[in-house]
Amino acid sequence: MRTSAGGIAATIVALFLGVLVVTQVRSQDVYSRSLQLETPASLTTLIANLSDRNNSLRDEIFDLRLRVTAARDSVANGQGSLTESQREIDQLKIFAAVSPARGQGITVKIDGTFDDRAMSDLVNELRNAGAEAIAVNDMRIGPRSWLGPGPDRTIILDGRQLNGPWTVKAIGSSDVVYVAITRTGGIEGQFQLIYPRTRFAVAKETTLDVAAVATPR
Repeated sequence: MRTSAGGIAATIVALFLGVLVVTQVRSQDVYSRSLQLETPASLTTLIANLSDRNNSLRDEIFDLRLRVTAARDSVANGQGSLTESQREIDQLKIFAAVSPARGQGITVKIDGTFDDRAMSDLVNELRNAGAEAIAVNDMRIGPRSWLGPGPDRTIILDGRQLNGPWTVKAIGSSDVVYVAITRTGGIEGQFQLIYPRTRFAVAKETTLDVAAVATPR
């Protein structure tokens, strides 16, 4: 039982690691194809965003590799248990957005001009702050989700048009995530400078519910 449980955990982590690698390649491809549509003035921001996203993915991949190694060592030493494996699997399902999530966190309400790149920056910042599950207007963002510009200043998420105002939900430590977003020089302050007429409201939430992705991506 222990060996089987540990093996399941190792397999799940390894499979999810593969998803992240594919995500990184796909993200690079999307940015490469979008270069033809960019103006010289916007290329610096685009390159910086791509670099930040790649660094974030490398960190996630490194962390998951450590977890794969730990799971395999647990199997080899006969220390794996069904409870531990199930907990690991549940966490990975939440991170992969294939299961719903509930917990404390924050909401970010955005009313006014905003675009897909800014939303992508916000999502990345929330992930870096430790958010385990994120949704925009109740639509879950998964590891392979993509954001793009829509008609009439809307935002496209995984092919679906999202109209403003937007509400972003992020499940994680409410204190940690709130400070990361609202700190002096943080991303909220940057957005207020870029979009002076847009209203941003960040609030801590005791309980948030985020649905799974409609179709696993």
